Amino acid sequence: MEDGKKIRRMISQGVRYCLLAWAGIFSGTMVAQTQKVVFSRDFSPAEGLVIPQEKPYRDEVCLNGLWDLQCVAVPASWKSGSGIAPELAAPQPDQWEKVKIKIPSAINVNDWGRGSKVGEGTQRPYTPSSVYFPSYPEHWVRARMGWLCRNFRIPADWEQKRVLLHFEAVAGDCVIWVNGKEVCHNFDAHLPFEADVTEYVNRDGENELLVGVRDTKLFDQSHPVYKKMGATYPTGSNTDYLLGIWQDVYLFAVPEIRITDVFVQSWLDKNELKVEVELTNLSSKKANITLNGEVREWINQAGKDILTAPEIKWTLGNTALTMPVTTVVLQKGEKKKVIITQKPDDKLKYWTPDTPELYTLLLTVNGKKQIYDCKATRFGWRQFKIVGDEFQLNGKKIQCFGDIQHPFSAYICSRRFAYAWYQMIKDFGGNAVRPHAQPWPRVYYDLADEMGLMVLDETALFGSSIRLNLEEDITWERSHQHLERLIMRDRNHPSVIGWSVGNEMFAIALLNKPAKEVAAVWDDKLVELTLSAKKYDPTRDFLTLDGDRDMDGRLPVWSKHFSHGLKLEDLPKGLNKPLIVGESGATYYGRPHQLYPFVGEKAYLSYKGRSEALAIDVYQNVKQMAIPYLAYYSPSEVCWFGLEHMNLGYHDFSRLPNLSDGVFAGKAYEEGKPGYQYERIPPYVTTFNPGLDTTLPLYKPLPMFNALKAAFGGGEWAPFKEVKHPVKPACPAPVYTVAYLLGEAHPDLIDFITQAGISLTTHPKKADLWIVDAELVSASDLQQMQPALKKWKKEGGMVLALSTGQKLSNDFARWLPEEVRLTNRKATALEIDSTSSWRKYFELPDLYFGEMEGDRYILKQGLTGALTEKGNVILKASRTDWNLFNTSPEHWKCAQVVLYEALQKPEGAALITYPLQDNTDLVLSVIDYRLRKKEVTAFWNSMFHVMGIATDGGGFKSHDVKEKKHDLLMDGPVD
Repeated sequence: MEDGKKIRRMISQGVRYCLLAWAGIFSGTMVAQTQKVVFSRDFSPAEGLVIPQEKPYRDEVCLNGLWDLQCVAVPASWKSGSGIAPELAAPQPDQWEKVKIKIPSAINVNDWGRGSKVGEGTQRPYTPSSVYFPSYPEHWVRARMGWLCRNFRIPADWEQKRVLLHFEAVAGDCVIWVNGKEVCHNFDAHLPFEADVTEYVNRDGENELLVGVRDTKLFDQSHPVYKKMGATYPTGSNTDYLLGIWQDVYLFAVPEIRITDVFVQSWLDKNELKVEVELTNLSSKKANITLNGEVREWINQAGKDILTAPEIKWTLGNTALTMPVTTVVLQKGEKKKVIITQKPDDKLKYWTPDTPELYTLLLTVNGKKQIYDCKATRFGWRQFKIVGDEFQLNGKKIQCFGDIQHPFSAYICSRRFAYAWYQMIKDFGGNAVRPHAQPWPRVYYDLADEMGLMVLDETALFGSSIRLNLEEDITWERSHQHLERLIMRDRNHPSVIGWSVGNEMFAIALLNKPAKEVAAVWDDKLVELTLSAKKYDPTRDFLTLDGDRDMDGRLPVWSKHFSHGLKLEDLPKGLNKPLIVGESGATYYGRPHQLYPFVGEKAYLSYKGRSEALAIDVYQNVKQMAIPYLAYYSPSEVCWFGLEHMNLGYHDFSRLPNLSDGVFAGKAYEEGKPGYQYERIPPYVTTFNPGLDTTLPLYKPLPMFNALKAAFGGGEWAPFKEVKHPVKPACPAPVYTVAYLLGEAHPDLIDFITQAGISLTTHPKKADLWIVDAELVSASDLQQMQPALKKWKKEGGMVLALSTGQKLSNDFARWLPEEVRLTNRKATALEIDSTSSWRKYFELPDLYFGEMEGDRYILKQGLTGALTEKGNVILKASRTDWNLFNTSPEHWKCAQVVLYEALQKPEGAALITYPLQDNTDLVLSVIDYRLRKKEVTAFWNSMFHVMGIATDGGGFKSHDVKEKKHDLLMDGPVD
């Protein structure tokens, strides 16, 4: 109280008018749109496996298109965790789904992102939808086993060709049947495989192709001691529950005498282009062949704008180099490796991030009277080496600054989104990328070659999940096979500078807590696995388990993931090897109290305020750690936390998004077309808009992005200067010392008053504070207050009306001098009027309840009406809800908070004051007083003191708090 006896108005009309004007401007920009947003180009431009120069020796038919699907139930008797998956029952002729599936797409693609059932009326109303194919039945998202089927015909001109099936990736354990015979089995969800089906196909008619799939988690093997373990296979991240054909499928024609593998090695320090060629003769006779090769310029003819740049258009230019002719004798059925070398002698231009020059090596296999085969391999003339503590590209020191991203949702299968991500990295001054936690679709490596980004290529050994069962031999067998297949797929990409054989593998031991000797065995096997990469690729020395340091000196680089803050003391000294920090910052885990030292109360106030804290942190890490000391540095997901999530196809913020929102396909569906043909891109699944919604930019940078751009560009940003909590003034002496509870009150309220230490009198005439249960008080009770109000005109007093926010009694509402009503506004935090004299006693951390155990909604409903307009709104609902961020997985949290802040919400006054008369004030609160966690009781202790209400014994007592177990994926890195 300003005069020690009464509460004055705490919110000025000017502040209120500013808020109303802001709301009007905000709502005026959010025009409801009833027309669907349609994109008329390819969502995912793609090309096949065979380029024109390889024809007519090689050919293909893309088998993407409409396939039949039959979901198979897991038997009720099957026990999970046994390591033995249930048998996949044969498909039944009358059990095929009425709706066909559009390959490529996983059967449960609409739950990739876990947003198949979201929106208004659900338990997760703010979660971004993951329904990319609205035509798919809802029950598909629960499928764990199934069959996919289609027919195909062999083109007539393939008569002399071998016929192969090529799958870019199938999620789950996979078996392939052609015309009723099993031809192939695959157990790797992320990498391509082929099956020679020449002996199984009917060249004169229809052929039936059946693909049986089982969820990889059905193969989990639980461990009796290490309870977190289960997966006996590389899991990946955010894709380990996908099921089905989620990348392209081809029927592939190749000659009987052909090239089966090419590995182009650029040894600049030796002036040598070395090519390893594997040749195979599946004809019935010995073959005497010559191998010819020419290196031609690969010229990118794609457009320059965001719509045309990702669309594939190229040609081959002049011959830059001719390889020496090699003679080879291949016996019938023989496979032979041939090595060809040539000295480029400055005829080839360097590939660098600034000049991503590319070439295509065309190798032809010639017989005496015919050309058997032609194989094209794109490459770049570049060499990446480790020299002491430096990375060197083409003999010059280079530092890698990049970004990572989890494969959060099905949009990642689009070349447009890949292009947008890479352009963003270039825009902030980066030159590197780590497609995180698993092998990504091939397009990411192709685009990195073309755009000039250095790729740290990573396996699906995602240690952060803690699921990998390192006690099973089969886990190690599959991991070795997986690494070999990844290297064989990607080793010709000039953009790939190294192999990350796993991510945060230390976490498995850290959180399963094995004996030291057991953990040591795991480490030995991990080192052996990592170093085995040299067997398949001797050209790259950059081998790491990202985040696992250097495994006691046994790996060629030192790699660690850092939490927030500058930790130069954690960098080792004198290792004489490159130091890399593959992830840093509090991006995915930072709670407001952890970010407060960077920006103070802004960390509690809004999503942008949070990003300001991340910005200061990333700036100091780049300027003081990355640039001076590191060979490779990446914050943790600039593309996810440094940009705002996009409201693609959704612009009516008066309501929650629904299935009518998003960007929809404007092109008719095409059979046999490479690439994803989504039906819809939902809003808020990504931070990029690669031209899909013309009302939105490519991306919306947050402070974190801008700070990173400033750091790499030599610009200035706010330096880190620790913000400390201010010393609060002592509360005024109590003014209201005698309280009276008016009329009927709920037992919870009586208990609240008692626990707060407020002494009640049975003599109302002696009271200067009347407490009212705003939910139960009656008109006759309120009538009793008249004598007190008359007395208080001279002596002063207060009416404290308390509600849980569930309701206000009709009699109480009629008694009030102005109209007031409850609104549908919940909140886990409050904001305080900056003009109030109470402001100096409260910080936003005091009004934050978003991390309490149990019920966190301190406000169940808000207040609005003339009483709030003419009175003083002291406390109101926070503009954001960190409950949606702190307790949510990474693929939801950002979008949820951005959407929540953007939505037009009803008024949310939580505590107001109103002058009933001279010297008498009404305080009305709808803050839920039933919550008794330490955060809430601390708030009420302060609030009663600030109000001038006397309490006995210091108010509420603190309760013991249970220690929370650390969750690596929610709470951040630990040592």
